[in-house]
Amino acid sequence: MTTQPASPAHEFLARQLHAAHRRIADEWLERMAAMLTVGRNEVFPSDQLLDHIPDLIDEIANFLESPADSGIAANTAVMAKAAELGELRYEQRASVHQLLREYQVFGDVLQRFVEVEVERSSPPVGVSDALSALARLTQAVRCLERQTIDTFVSRYTQKIEQQTAQVREFTRFVSHEIRQPLGVLQVLVRMLPTHLGSPDSPRLLQTLDRNVARVSEVVNRLERLTRLNSAADDVPTAQDVDLSTLVTDVVEQLAEMTAARDVEVLIADDLPVLVLEPARAELVFLNLIANAVKYSDPSKSARRVYVERGSDSKAPTVVVRDNGIGIPRDRLDAIFRQFVRAHPQRDLELGAHGLGLGLAIVRECMEACQGTVSVESVETVGTTFTLTWPSPPGA
Repeated sequence: MTTQPASPAHEFLARQLHAAHRRIADEWLERMAAMLTVGRNEVFPSDQLLDHIPDLIDEIANFLESPADSGIAANTAVMAKAAELGELRYEQRASVHQLLREYQVFGDVLQRFVEVEVERSSPPVGVSDALSALARLTQAVRCLERQTIDTFVSRYTQKIEQQTAQVREFTRFVSHEIRQPLGVLQVLVRMLPTHLGSPDSPRLLQTLDRNVARVSEVVNRLERLTRLNSAADDVPTAQDVDLSTLVTDVVEQLAEMTAARDVEVLIADDLPVLVLEPARAELVFLNLIANAVKYSDPSKSARRVYVERGSDSKAPTVVVRDNGIGIPRDRLDAIFRQFVRAHPQRDLELGAHGLGLGLAIVRECMEACQGTVSVESVETVGTTFTLTWPSPPGA
């Protein structure tokens, strides 16, 4: 098959497009900003958008000067850029309507560019060549629009599928966690009227109290999950937080739990002072330390949890490590997901119960403050969690 070379007019307009690609990107953004009824940063929350649009325009110029019978969909570079734009706008919480409007304005700006360049070209560009170039640009914009929106919608579809799976898992776990204590309570309700005052009364009342506490614990965890899932809508108030003081307060909250399991928590007095949202920071350490205590190793004579400053010199880090039972290697990759538990088969032995939400809460809280959490663990030896926050401005 014979390849048809691009016409001189197409090559001319492509050169002009390459030269003006950043100016056109600026014009596109200004046109969009002029139509907004809200602040510009609410729709375009970062400069990343302008990193993508000039690249797209450059690739469109390449397409314009490519052989006439080539298709832009075959250009993997430009299609990848269009897909990246879809990913970016998804992360920035745009809408399909916004994307359609953005591409409509994008097409208008390119059309006006062609009109201006054709008017001032020398030698003049023929009408037929100008219309051909404009049609080729329109084809490119439509193809890129489809790629961007397909990627954007695909991300939302994945999110919906993930949320649906979480709802199914949530329902299964709630049913499992509540069914047993509720069953016990139903039996006790029938037994108590005939056994009050008998020698069995104290034992029955203890069982009643234990199962009511268990249901209450499940309800509290579900409430915490609700707060976690709505955290993206919160507007946290960051302030200076002395982590040594905060962790000391957390350990005081867990005093009854640590005493019951004979676990010693050692807190370094040189933990960093960071600008954080205190409630999220408290949730992070509450869950990590409670987990370390819950999964302490009953076979060891000394059970300890250490909260120390990390060794990373580039960013503030805190390490929470223990000498507990550890996490199986095949569970490490999944341990930060909701409803994942490392040792459900040892609940009775360890007296440990839960919904598998603690480490998911830790991950969500760290992500909310642009931090990270990582884990290293060896079964029967212990577990180390490393928390890292961004360096303060000017550090």
